[in-house]
Amino acid sequence: MKIFLKKCPIASLLLVSIVALVSCMEETPMKEEVISVQHYPIVKNNDVDNPTLWLRVQFSHQKGPDEWSEIAIHDIEGFNYEIGNNYELSIRKEEAYHSASDMYYVKYTLLSEISKEPVSSNTTFEIPLKSSAYNPTNLVYGSVELGYKLLGEIPIICTSLCNDLEADLATNAEVAGVFRHEGDGYIKLIQLK
Repeated sequence: MKIFLKKCPIASLLLVSIVALVSCMEETPMKEEVISVQHYPIVKNNDVDNPTLWLRVQFSHQKGPDEWSEIAIHDIEGFNYEIGNNYELSIRKEEAYHSASDMYYVKYTLLSEISKEPVSSNTTFEIPLKSSAYNPTNLVYGSVELGYKLLGEIPIICTSLCNDLEADLATNAEVAGVFRHEGDGYIKLIQLK
């Protein structure tokens, strides 16, 4: 092998490059930073195209009010997200290896909760309830009798709009709801679109 490498400098260079690449891939880049987390989640397709809840976060490099990224709602290790609160968090962001899938992914770990501020009860926000952008298209589970939950996770109080919600989900291709926070993880439907 040594004789081959001495006679073939390209092969020697290739071998050194492969060894360097493998050792670089074993290193885990890590960064600590402060992020802001918005008071309500959004719906987005995950890696296998299923609709899931995501946090809207603003990393330190994102300065504008419309510059947001998304992190799956349960992906910040050690963080217990409570809907209805804006957060400022110190996190560690690092590349990690998932051996079962043989893939790298970004791992987030909570270092500290800098602030947690409840939003005003007058604050409204809009979330899709049914959309052809998702499969299944219906993002609300339940019934008038049993109650409704957004993707089976966030309870929806619909009071006088429950029958309208049921009818819209059954007949319309696209349905969105305007909500307010109701406390204890509930959201209150105040308008259908």
